[in-house]
Amino acid sequence: MFNNNIMELNTNSEKFRHFVLNALEKRTFPSSLASFAFRAEEPLMIEKIKKLSNEYEKSFYWEKPSEGIAVIALGELVSISENGKGRFAAIEKKTKAIKEGFVSNWDELNIDHLPLFVGGMKFAPENHTEIWENYPDANWFVPKVLIYSNGDENLIVCNFLLSSEVSRNRLESEFELRISQILSPRESPAAPIKPKISAITGNTPKDKKKWMEGVKKAISTIEAGELQKIVLSRQVELKLNEEPYVYGLLDQLKQNYPECYLFAFHSGKSTFFGASPEKLMKLTGEWIEADALAGSAPRGRDEKEDKEFEEQLLKSNKDILEHNTVINYLENLFKDYSAEINYEATPQIKKLKNIQHLWTPLKVRLNPSHRIFSIMEGLHPTPAVCGVPQADAINVIRKMEDYHRGMYAGIIGWFNFKKEGEFAVAIRSALLKGKKLYAFAGGGIVEGSDPAVEYKETELKLKPILALFDNEN
Repeated sequence: MFNNNIMELNTNSEKFRHFVLNALEKRTFPSSLASFAFRAEEPLMIEKIKKLSNEYEKSFYWEKPSEGIAVIALGELVSISENGKGRFAAIEKKTKAIKEGFVSNWDELNIDHLPLFVGGMKFAPENHTEIWENYPDANWFVPKVLIYSNGDENLIVCNFLLSSEVSRNRLESEFELRISQILSPRESPAAPIKPKISAITGNTPKDKKKWMEGVKKAISTIEAGELQKIVLSRQVELKLNEEPYVYGLLDQLKQNYPECYLFAFHSGKSTFFGASPEKLMKLTGEWIEADALAGSAPRGRDEKEDKEFEEQLLKSNKDILEHNTVINYLENLFKDYSAEINYEATPQIKKLKNIQHLWTPLKVRLNPSHRIFSIMEGLHPTPAVCGVPQADAINVIRKMEDYHRGMYAGIIGWFNFKKEGEFAVAIRSALLKGKKLYAFAGGGIVEGSDPAVEYKETELKLKPILALFDNEN
């Protein structure tokens, strides 16, 4: 296979040489983003490539096991970051400027759904805090190298900046260096050791009492007519006996939650990762898909009990109210962008290993003039992770939660310049910093909510992360 990889490198180096020569001759901007993609003829050792991510200051991982799609992005070539309330509009403006000089060979390969920018955005703008120091309010980046696998084929994408200061020989050398690093044989990563929890905070009876008191206050606010719904969350901090291998943790999440979005956004000394069951939106040309995911119940110990919980969930006035709040929000939002909104009147049940949710997928045909970040700004944060009215709910969340959410309940995903992208709501997630891990979970509070039941729901939602570790004692 090694000799085959050398032949593949030589073949694609020649193709890249012609691509760069043509792009440089046609360049009309001082600096242009160029993207060269090719199909890998030999199977790529994805597990070995994952290990490469540790060598980069910034990397990104995205996988949908149920669809056989995986993305690994290595290194930062172009970054667009913004802080503050105007972050959506500012990101839109910056990406538009980059698009004007963009060149690629994607059309020659008939490639669809290929990421260009990867990254995410925080739940809400906030002042930088210590644990989120490596993440601006909005941060999207074009990687130097991206590997895309859809089960049937593997694509390798190399991105470069073209300018008068960069020679063709330098670009060709850089291309060969990057690709040889991907294709070269290397040892398989060692089997990860399951780290142990040496200490945990945020999970004591005192913490529970304090959080439930906050829920009671939220219910009073709702009963007074100031809010319809609010989502209150918790943070649990773990001290581990050793720093875990993130992809080992993700492999466990993949086994347990194959229907979820798996992700890891590494920046500096931090890695934000998780397994989210909730799609924020998927954009494919003129169509957009979104999820209403709200209303929860536990899984049963056997099939009979599981079905009983499902039936109770479908009949629960509290959960139906919570779910309909999200649907109404999405429908009112999409009316500004479309005249065709499709969804079933009766919610489905989405079953995960530890929890089941009321779930209604929506599919919307967009008007031709739509802009991706204006839609995203309208969608985020949805009532499923925030509340209604949105602005009032955010203000109450800031007052009542004793930590900064950061990327938790924010946006994670990818997009390109072909009006394609996919984004998940960054829940069932955690932030890893060395031997410290911060896990998060929330519950939707509406009229009729029970604080004890809501706390139990957060414990269910924390379980996917906490179950990755053993207790030291």
